[in-house]
Amino acid sequence: MKGTAVMDETPMEARGNPLDFDVLVEGEQAALLRLARRLVWDGEEARDLVQSTLADAYEKRHTLRDPKAGPAWLRRILVSRAMGHLRRRRVWNLVREVLDLGPAPQPSPEERFAGAERWRAFGRALRTLPAQQATAFSLRYLEGLELDAIADAMNIGRGTVRIHLYRALQKLKAADALQGETP
Repeated sequence: MKGTAVMDETPMEARGNPLDFDVLVEGEQAALLRLARRLVWDGEEARDLVQSTLADAYEKRHTLRDPKAGPAWLRRILVSRAMGHLRRRRVWNLVREVLDLGPAPQPSPEERFAGAERWRAFGRALRTLPAQQATAFSLRYLEGLELDAIADAMNIGRGTVRIHLYRALQKLKAADALQGETP
């Protein structure tokens, strides 16, 4: 583990710093589901990953040192499970959902079709990336996490995150999956 070890065998109650797991889950479940959807690109699989993440976290809740680190701890468990899932599956399902951008003006049918085609092309290109590059890209550009948070979630160094992001951007640009201003 990196320098931010969150595991400790002493129960939290014995340390005098109780974790309210229900409050943590209530506050983070929607964000975890959104992240899982962007990592595996399938709503049902995302829900399954979140449920298994929460089950793992519940079993290990007594090992969390600092309740304030709870959200990052849950993200790390989710990313770890998603990476394993992606490695086993190797091929992502077709993109079934679009980004949650809120209500927008209704585009014409032609614009809607062109946008859907661009999104499908982007999804296909993203699915061709190695799992770590796709995960780093999704965490950074779809979830908006900072490099340190991504490094923590993926349990790798900040420099390694930057390399994965650079390579992912180069491959997506080469595949013409990114249009306009690139990050």
